[in-house]
Amino acid sequence: MQNPLGVSGSDWLIKASPRMARPDDRACPRHRRIAMRPLLAPEPAVPFRPYPWEEFGFGPFFAALDLVEHDGWSLEQVQEELRRTHGPFRGRGAPVHPAHLAWTSQVLERYVTARTAEQGAAAEAGLPPTRPVRQSWTWRTRRTDTPDMRGVRQYEHTVWGRAYASSDETVRDLWLPSLRRAKPVRPEAELAAVAQVMARGEATTPWRRARDLPPASPTGEGRLPELVRVFDFGCADGSAESLLSEGPGEVRQLFAEHAVPALRAAAGDDRRQPGESCVDCKAIAGCADLKRTPRLWGGRPTVPERRRRSVSVWDMRLHARCPAQYHLERHLHLDDLSGENQGARRGRAVDAWLDDRHGDRSGDSCRDREAPAVADVRDATGLDEPLARGAATMLAEHRLLCPLSGLGRNEQVLVQHRVTAYVPELDVVVLATPDLVYTHRGRWIWRETKTSAYPLPEGRSLLRSFPQLALGILLFHAGAIGDEPRRSWVELEHLRDEPGESRLERIDPARAETVEAARDVIAELAQPLLDDTTYEPRTGRHCYGCRARTWCKPGTAYVADGPRPPEVATERPSAQRGEELVLD
Repeated sequence: MQNPLGVSGSDWLIKASPRMARPDDRACPRHRRIAMRPLLAPEPAVPFRPYPWEEFGFGPFFAALDLVEHDGWSLEQVQEELRRTHGPFRGRGAPVHPAHLAWTSQVLERYVTARTAEQGAAAEAGLPPTRPVRQSWTWRTRRTDTPDMRGVRQYEHTVWGRAYASSDETVRDLWLPSLRRAKPVRPEAELAAVAQVMARGEATTPWRRARDLPPASPTGEGRLPELVRVFDFGCADGSAESLLSEGPGEVRQLFAEHAVPALRAAAGDDRRQPGESCVDCKAIAGCADLKRTPRLWGGRPTVPERRRRSVSVWDMRLHARCPAQYHLERHLHLDDLSGENQGARRGRAVDAWLDDRHGDRSGDSCRDREAPAVADVRDATGLDEPLARGAATMLAEHRLLCPLSGLGRNEQVLVQHRVTAYVPELDVVVLATPDLVYTHRGRWIWRETKTSAYPLPEGRSLLRSFPQLALGILLFHAGAIGDEPRRSWVELEHLRDEPGESRLERIDPARAETVEAARDVIAELAQPLLDDTTYEPRTGRHCYGCRARTWCKPGTAYVADGPRPPEVATERPSAQRGEELVLD
C-alpha cells in the first residue's frame, strides 16, 4: 500500500496497543492507521523539541513505583525523595511541576494501599501472590517473507500499566491507572486486547525508535499463564475495580470476537478527520483536509521552539487566569473530584438540552414546541428545584431566539461541530467547538449560547467578554469555515434566568475593524500561553474551584487565608467539548 503524503518509510510492521481498539469517534482514522506503523516517519523530518515540564501525568508516578517495587525503597523514602525533588524526578525526562510531585506522592500511597488490600483478598481466595514484573509483556507474531493483504509481515501487540506475575507464572495481573475514580468497565475490544497480550505475551524490553527493529520472532522461553486478571485503579480516591479474570481459552475467544475486528478496522481505515489527533500526527504536512490558516492572529514563534501543540479559547482563558491550573488540569488532567458550582451545573444542563433538540431535525423546532415544565427539566437533568426553575426559564427564552425555527430542511445544522485549523508558522493546531454552526440561504452562521444569572456587561467588548466569538471571526476570515466569509455571521445567544432579559447579538466577521479587534483579543491571550515555560501559580477567586488546588501550595494557602465567596463563578470545560466554556 502506498504511503500517505507527509510520511516516508516502511509499513511492513504493525504495532498495536489496546488503545487502538478503543472506540473514539473524535480520533482521526488516518492518524491511527499511521501511528500503528512505527517504521513510518514524518516527511519532512521533525526535529526533537523537549517539553519544559513533564507532560505525562503518570510518568513520575511510575518512576516512583519502580523505586518501591523494583529497587527496594520504602514508601517513606520515595515520598521524601518526591518532596526534595526540584526538576526531573530521579533525573528522568523533563522537570516535574511541584504540584505534580505532590499529586504523585499522594497517589503512590493510595496505590500501595489498594494493591496490598487486593493481594490480601487474593490470598484468602487461594490465589498465589503476584510480584512486580519490570518488563511488561509483548505478543509478537513471527515475521514472514511474504506480506499479507495489508502489506504487513509482522504484528506486535503491547500493553501498558503495572505488571505482576506469580513466581510460577500461572497468574498474571495488570493494573491500569485512571486519573479519576476507578473505571468499573472498559470497552470490550480494548480489554480483550489487553488480556490477549497478557495471556500470550512475553516479557520484553520495549523499543521506541524506528531504526531499532524488533526481534524477528518470539523466543518462546517463557511459561504462559493459566489466569490473567486486570484491575483499574482510581488515582483520585484510591478505589480499585476488577475488570477481568479469565483463563487463556476465554481470553482467546474474547480477542477474536471483540479486539480483532476493532484492530483490523483501525489498521486499514484511511479516512481523515482533523482534530486533536493532528497534534501528534506524522502526516500533518500532507493532509489536505486540515485547513491552513497562516498568521491567524499574527502570533510569533516561541524561542526556543516547542513541540506542536493545540490551543483553544478554553486553554487561553484558563492560562490567563492561572498558568499552573492550565498545566495541571489541561495537560496533566489532575482532578480532586471537587464538584461544580450551581451555575455551571445549570449551564451544562441547558447546553445538553439544546444540543439534543438541535440535533433532532426530524421533529418540530424549538419555537414550535411547548416550553419545558420545571418538573420535566428537574427529572431530565437531576437539578434541584431552584436550578431547574432557572433552567426552564432559559429554555423558554431560547424558543424566541432559536435559529432553527423556519430553517429549510436542506440547510446544514452542525451541533458541537469541531472546527480545526493549523497555524504553520507557530506549529499550532487551533481547536474550536461552537455550540451550533448552520447555514441559511448560503450564509454560514456560528452560534454561541451562554447562560448567566447576570446581564451582559455594559461598556465591555463582546469579543473580550467571550473570546470564542473573536476566534470564530478569525476562523471565518481565514476561510476555515465555508467558502465566503463575507456572507457569514457570528452570533451570541445570551440566556438569562429572568423572563424577557435574554439577548441575541450578531457580529459581522467581514468588517475589517472587527477582524482587527478579534486579532487583538486572541493575540493577548494566546502569546503568553505559547511563550510560558514556568506555569507559575496565580492565586485568586478561581482557586476555590480549581480541581488541582489540593496539590498547589499557593492555592491552598489562598483559600485557607480568605473567606469563601458565596458563589464562585467557576468556568469548566463541558463534558462534550473539552475546550469550551460553561459560564454562569
